[in-house]
Amino acid sequence: MATERREHGNMGEDFAATVLKEKGYEIVARNFTTKLGEIDIIARSGRILAFVEVKSRADDCMYAPRLAVTPEKQKKICKAAMLYCMKNGFNCQPRFDVFEVIYSKNDYKVKSYTHIENAFGTEAVNGFF
Repeated sequence: MATERREHGNMGEDFAATVLKEKGYEIVARNFTTKLGEIDIIARSGRILAFVEVKSRADDCMYAPRLAVTPEKQKKICKAAMLYCMKNGFNCQPRFDVFEVIYSKNDYKVKSYTHIENAFGTEAVNGFF
């Protein structure tokens, strides 16, 4: 089960990275992991450095994937983003996005997606940025 879930997550992340590239983003990092949290995709567009949380769900899911990005998850992402910027010396405008992927339960093909720019802010961690 965990392997299947990871497989679906990878599919969603690969799809999101492809769409972001098509929109002109440069993918800077994927699956940046720290003790503070993990960031699925880090993408740059001009001075914006987008920290993107990807959520994939089957089309029969009862709720929007974005609802899985809870305040606690947001806090972890913000802390990991702060650490990423400190380690890599980025002088940029951070933005926190959520990328939802809905796939067909029957054939696992993407049915729809939504890229929510600026889905949440740093208020979860008292404005580190």
